[in-house]
Order: sequence, then C-alpha cells, then structure tokens
Amino acid sequence: MTDTTPNHGPALERGIWVAVIIAALIVILRVFAKIKINRFNVDDVLMIIASISAIASTVFLTLSVQHGFGKPLGDPFTHDTSLVLKYIAIQIPIVTLSTTIARTSFIIYLVAVLGTKKAYQISLWIVLAIQLAGNIASAVLPLSICKNVNILWDPTVKTTCGDDAAVIKFAYFSNTFNSATDLFLAVFPTVVFWNLNLKLRIKISLIVLLSLGIVAMVASIIKTTKLDTLPSITNLGTTGGIELIRWGYVENAIIIITSSIPCIRPLIISSVRKFSSITRSYELSHRQTAQNDNTQSRKIRSNLSNLKRPRDVEHGSVDRILEQSQTTHSGTFFSSEPESPRGVHPSIMKQVDIEVISDDEASRSDTTRRT
Repeated sequence: MTDTTPNHGPALERGIWVAVIIAALIVILRVFAKIKINRFNVDDVLMIIASISAIASTVFLTLSVQHGFGKPLGDPFTHDTSLVLKYIAIQIPIVTLSTTIARTSFIIYLVAVLGTKKAYQISLWIVLAIQLAGNIASAVLPLSICKNVNILWDPTVKTTCGDDAAVIKFAYFSNTFNSATDLFLAVFPTVVFWNLNLKLRIKISLIVLLSLGIVAMVASIIKTTKLDTLPSITNLGTTGGIELIRWGYVENAIIIITSSIPCIRPLIISSVRKFSSITRSYELSHRQTAQNDNTQSRKIRSNLSNLKRPRDVEHGSVDRILEQSQTTHSGTFFSSEPESPRGVHPSIMKQVDIEVISDDEASRSDTTRRT
C-alpha cells in the first residue's frame, strides 16, 4: 500500500542547503575582502566558525529527513523515529550556537568600527555578553535537563528529569532577547552614522548595509512562535517542527549573510571602479584623437589620472571610511585622500590645474595660427 502522507522534509532540506551554501560563499568573499585590505580579525574567524557549524548542523538535518523527518512520526515508536529525534537533538544546539557566534562576530565588528565612544562600546559588550550567555544556556539546557540524555530519543530509558516547563520558558526568553538584539544592532549604526561627517548618500548606503539584520529579527520572531512544536517523544504526531527548524536555519543564514555583506563592499566597489576606468579610458582615447591641441591633451590625461586615484570615502571598506572620520566629530569636512597624513586637523582640499606655457611655445603657436 502506497504511503500518501505528505512529506515536507525533502523540500526543507533542499531549501536549507541552498541558504547555507549561499551564506558560505558570502563568508568566503568576506574573508577575501578583509585579507585584501589587511583587516582580517577575530570577527572574521568567528564568522568562519559560524558558517562551518551551519554546514555541520545541516548535515544532521539531512540525516533526520532521510529517516522520516517532515511527516508525522506517529505510532508505533520505531527505530527511524528514534534516529529523527536524536538528529534533531544534535542539530538544534549546533545551529543555535552557529547563530550566536555569527551575531557575536557582528557585534565585535561593530565595536571595532563604530565604538567611537565609551558608551557605545559598553552597550555593545553588554548586549554581546547577555545574548552569548543566554544562547549557550538555551542550547545546553535541553541536553542536560535529564540525567540520561538518551531519554530525548528513547522512551524506554528510565531516568529523572528537571522541570521541562522551565526550559521552555527560558527558550522563550532567550529567543525574545535575540529578536531585541537584532533590532538594536539594526538601529545602532543609524544613531552613530548620523553623528559622523559623511555625505548623506554615503551615510544612507552604510546605514542600509549595517542595518540588514532587521530581516533576521523577523525570522527570530517567527521562530519564537514555533518553539512549542519541537518534535519530542511526547510530540510525535505533528509536522509543526518543520516550521521551527526552517525558521531557525533561515535566521542563521540571514545573520551570516547580512553581517558579512558590509565587509565585501570593497570588492564590489573595486570591480565597478575597474570597469568604469576601462570605459572612461576608452571614451577619452577617442576624444583625444579628435583634438589637435597638445596642451589640452595633457590636461585631459592629468584629469584622468586624478579620476583613477582611489577614494576611501567612496570606495573603501566601512572600517576604513570611519577610521579617517573618527579623527574629528565636529568639523564640516574631512580629508578623503588615502595618502593624507593621520592625526591632522580636518581641512578643505581643493584641486587646481595649472598650465605652464613658455614664451617661445606661445610665440610659435601665434605664428602657426597667422600662417
């Protein structure tokens, strides 16, 4: 007899693998970009660990789907059911820690980049400590609530357990704080950037880049509402665990991706700039062939060399932009030249093109025009 019970597991598995692979690729780009600008730090190491952990937990998700996760487990309690519960008990702490490490990486990144004031640094470190402790406890408690952890997937085990309700209540608290943390991390850059001397266009672009975590907050809220659907030996007849697992992985992937996108900005801008330089050089070469005035040609080449000089404000990484702006908090303009000396007062910079024509050259030019 054909089993007509709907199985949502394979679709869940494929979708999560796509999200995890995309997140891993973004992390690879992040590492390449940070190494390129000599900014590879602890936050990047943590993000690598978070990505590897996400892949490991997805492997256990695949194993659970292969044994029937995605459809009601029901009665009788079979060997496959026991394996599904075992793999879920393993993967949930791993993905929880992966999400926690990724969020911690982003907070450390913000401390280094936006911690221009002591109050900012203290606020970020407090948020980091609370969410780190809460999530570690949330990941460990379900595995330690009973003296024999096998009870989580084997109902024949005889053991004593603590208060299951307390574990669930703590999970709600931890996930609620995670949602609040994502909101705080999305709003915090906005407050800081408005107090910096940057062009409005640059402010908005950087605020958007560093505030993408608001999407993670939405995923965290949805996941929190699904906590009571977690499959267990007393909750076998529901497929609600699909939604809990799905949104847990979605939250994880979103945090890894949105926390890494600001770091790969230099790669994107650099690629666009190289393409623009090639196009600009092509267009100017055609203009120069149509002009007979050698002096004007030299002026165009000079301007072209100025255009090719990189601007950290327009094209650099977020931390390099702020590294130069942090030397002042009250000026009206700051130098954007990478070769500007560090620690000097902000000043207005003006470029002046000067043409020097000798008397002999001017005389020859006049004679040529008269003839």
